[in-house]
Order: sequence, then structure tokens, then C-alpha cells
Amino acid sequence: MTPPVRREYVGALLLLAAGGVLGLVAASRTWGTAEQSSALSVTSTTVSGSDLLPLAPAVALVALAAVVAIPAVRRLGRRVVGGVLAVLGLVQALMAALALADLRGRVSDWLTTGPEATGPVDSVSTSPAWAVAVVVAGLLVAAAGLLVAVRGPSWPAMGARYERSGGRAPRRTASKPAEGNRAAWDALDRGDDPTT
Repeated sequence: MTPPVRREYVGALLLLAAGGVLGLVAASRTWGTAEQSSALSVTSTTVSGSDLLPLAPAVALVALAAVVAIPAVRRLGRRVVGGVLAVLGLVQALMAALALADLRGRVSDWLTTGPEATGPVDSVSTSPAWAVAVVVAGLLVAAAGLLVAVRGPSWPAMGARYERSGGRAPRRTASKPAEGNRAAWDALDRGDDPTT
């Protein structure tokens, strides 16, 4: 593998790993905190990125799995994996950007109508940096996916050096065992050591 091809190959895998790790970390962080008051107390509730955007950790895990899959698959497989990664990365970036546009409203809606709805929300504070990180992670995965889809088929595959060329194998003809082999077996039958 030539140095430019190696840099391209390793660069695509590093982009995928970075996008996957960044997406996983950013989706697990708190994107919003809300205070809800009841008759007796005020409760602070947090909402993570995976609550608001369940796609983000899934795309991150797919990207991390692709780091292992890309070296194992070949031409058409790399095109398919790259295309799927590009689409998933773009969808993740778009969904995170839409969530970022109205993050306060999404946090409030999730707390009032989501699976853990507890009632009206008094105040909401958000951490938009994590949503931006998910957008960046999606773009990294999409860029790596495009690189894999376009350039991946020219990269070497695992085990390619051990494969035989497409030519036909030479014919083997049935032959009689060599006389030397028969003598060695006869020596073993007599109890002699044929190696000495």
C-alpha cells in the first residue's frame, strides 16, 4: 500500500472513530435541565441528547462498528457501507440541527408530553454545545462514509495477500507412492527407525 493510500485509508477509519466517539459522548450528556414545581417541592429534571435524539447513539455505534467492518469487506461491500454511513451521518446532522434550532422548546415538550411527563415546566436551561457536537459528529461520519464509498474499493482488504490469483490450478495426477516412502513404512513395520 502506497503512503497516500495508507493515509487515506487510516484517515477514513479515524474520521469514523472520531465521529462515533463524539456522537456517543455528546448524546449521553445533559442537553437541558428544567425545574418543575409541584404542591410541595421544586424538582429539577435533566434531559439527555439520547432522550431528544435517539438516533444519535445508534448512528455512533454503527460508525464504530464500521471501523471494524470496512477492513473486512471488499469493493461492493465498501460502497454499500460507505453509502449507508453517509446517509446516516447526514440524517443525524440534520436531526441534531433541527433540535438545536428549538432546543428549549424540545426539552420542554419532552418533559410535558414525553414518556416521563411530570407536568408543567417552570423554567428550562439548555446546553447547546452538546447538540452542536452531535451535528459535527454526524458530519464526520458522513464525510468518512463518502470517502469510503468513493475511494474504498481501491483500498486493500484483509487477507488479500493470501489469496490465489484467478487462474486455474495445475492438475494433479494420481501417482504411485514413491519407492522411498514404501521402504520407510516397511522399516517401521520391522521395528527399525527409518530416520537414522
